[in-house]
Amino acid sequence: MFIVPFKSFPADNPAISLLLFFNNMKYLPFLTGSYSTAPGLIPLTKGEGKDKLIFQIDDTYEHYINNKSVGRKENIYKYFLKHELRDTTISTVNRFMVNQLVSEYPNLFELIQEGERIELLNQRTGEKLSWGRDWQTFGGDRYVDLFDALCSQVQEDLAVFQLEESNDYLSAIHLCSPNHWAPSDKIGKPFSAIHAPVPSMERTLVHYRRMLESIVHSSFPSTRFAWGIATDTRLNHHPEAPPGVDRIEWQGRHHDVNTTWYIRSERQNLVGFPQVNAFLFTIRTYFYSVDELSQHEKEMLSSAIKSMSPDTLKYKGLTESFGLLENKLKGPKLI
Repeated sequence: MFIVPFKSFPADNPAISLLLFFNNMKYLPFLTGSYSTAPGLIPLTKGEGKDKLIFQIDDTYEHYINNKSVGRKENIYKYFLKHELRDTTISTVNRFMVNQLVSEYPNLFELIQEGERIELLNQRTGEKLSWGRDWQTFGGDRYVDLFDALCSQVQEDLAVFQLEESNDYLSAIHLCSPNHWAPSDKIGKPFSAIHAPVPSMERTLVHYRRMLESIVHSSFPSTRFAWGIATDTRLNHHPEAPPGVDRIEWQGRHHDVNTTWYIRSERQNLVGFPQVNAFLFTIRTYFYSVDELSQHEKEMLSSAIKSMSPDTLKYKGLTESFGLLENKLKGPKLI
């Protein structure tokens, strides 16, 4: 789930040091040694290299794009939903995504404007998207709309959150790498209802409206990180298995003494659009084998897991596997 905190970290906060550690390395949010649902927003300007980018395209690009293609063939409306999505909001988001791709990856994406049509050429896949100057009218029948098409060019999952005078709601979500939750359970709901199932969110939810407004009106994008433990590296863990696939096998989180454990990290960006009172939320998933962590990293992971409440362990699917994972992190006994 996309959890965002109320306040940004001050410059001397350990999270900023973590971001510096992340540069050109692994995203391991648990290196603080404790688990929290509200680690703070880190200004994108604090990053270096790839950490200044909204979208991160790397040598796993085809794998992520193929995952989206498989979801589309199964049922795109299981992963892409909209609710009272405003024309002005989605046009603004679409324009931002295109401009960002072209500016971040000028060698991969080419923007062509001729007459009333605008085109985006993906040099890596050879695909060309075409749309009207309203930034909505889309050509072709492969995609539902322009937002769907643009989401299918990046490795991130994306969501659009709309604010109104007296309420707020999730107006669009394109989630092909769900981490054990379904977009259909969240679409159209306010932030408070979306995050109510998350343990220890009570304090954040008290002031959540002020938090959302600060995101919308922020002068720069922000980043945060989330993490959990997985027993596989499959991107798509939608609660509902595809037709013909065993439900238990699809669910994952099976464990025994021979289980290979993985850190499932999420880099999450938030971009505000005050002109339409909305913000864009991006989620990029990464996997790291626990076996390949250093001894110090394993110790920090163990400490962070031990800091989780029983409710959090249950929510993360770690209640039954806690003992096995702890033994794994201890490593072999020395004689």
